[in-house]
Amino acid sequence: MDRVTPIAKITKTSSRCLSVSLTTSGFSDIFVSRIPPNLQIIPPENQVTAKQGGSVLFECQATGNPAPIVQWSKKDGILPSGLQVESGSTLSLNDLQKQHAGMYQCTASNGIGQPATSEVKLQVLYPPEVHVVRSWYNTGDSLEAKLSCLINADPPAEVLWYQNSFPLQPTDKRSITSSGTTSTLTIRNVQFSDFGNYSCVVLNSIGRDKKYIEISGKPGVAEIISPGFSNPNSYRLTWNVQSVFPIVEAKILFRRLLINTTYHHHDQWHDMIVRPNEVSFNSESTERLQQYQLNGLVADSVYECLIQTKSQYGYSELSNLHQWFTSRVGRQIESVGARLSSFFSTIVLLVVFIGYKIVYRY
Repeated sequence: MDRVTPIAKITKTSSRCLSVSLTTSGFSDIFVSRIPPNLQIIPPENQVTAKQGGSVLFECQATGNPAPIVQWSKKDGILPSGLQVESGSTLSLNDLQKQHAGMYQCTASNGIGQPATSEVKLQVLYPPEVHVVRSWYNTGDSLEAKLSCLINADPPAEVLWYQNSFPLQPTDKRSITSSGTTSTLTIRNVQFSDFGNYSCVVLNSIGRDKKYIEISGKPGVAEIISPGFSNPNSYRLTWNVQSVFPIVEAKILFRRLLINTTYHHHDQWHDMIVRPNEVSFNSESTERLQQYQLNGLVADSVYECLIQTKSQYGYSELSNLHQWFTSRVGRQIESVGARLSSFFSTIVLLVVFIGYKIVYRY
């Protein structure tokens, strides 16, 4: 018996269906449906909550014909993997951090109709994180002090203020206010009894954090702004310091670095108590520009110094270490009005150090 091969006739009947007709006797017409994508996110809730450091698994169950292609993305951001889009029906997020919170979107497409999308919101709970606007306030009698803490936390955190470990409550003299993520302790008519250490304690169900702020009549840390190059035997030391109260004296510690091609050695510290010359005072910022001239220096040498300033309430903390280089004999830097920028001064010091082939650490 001869073998008869069926002949198929395919007809497009609509945008979603194909009609397949076979001419051989005994076969009926076959209709193949093209189905646009449909999807559901598992878990079905619109929001998922997890703790920082935890994990979540999202699954996107998609149907359609042909089988849809499934992709994940994060609205208004990138995925924790660093990618804009990830393919696959599941999205696994591990070691969750607060920046991973947001809206995640699943998209399914198969070329039939419009892509299907669905979203789920991820909330990441984390312990409070506290930052202070300023860790130190210099103020005086009858003035006002505003201490502020910037707070990030989810769930929202409770804020407690302490002075020297004693809890504070609002009074006629002080108030505690909140605005957005900022908590502010305002102290009016500051007196000596208000000086001390304050702490901003923030806690929620996940954890707690604490930061300290000091109110003091002592000066702030001096910022030395002198250039890194000086005359052979003298150096005009210049600094800024914040202090409501006048500076009654300054302590200057300086020493020479003994350097040659094989070693470097520190000379003894010279400790001086001086009354600095005040060049200017800004009453709004309470910043004071002060100077003192060091004499008797050795030419062609590297020096370093530290400064502490004192008001009627005591000494400030030590300044950062400052270094400079004295010029050779016969070269008067300041007498000719030369002014070296801090950048150029740094280059000079680097050239000196490289020339001596040393690495100096302090």
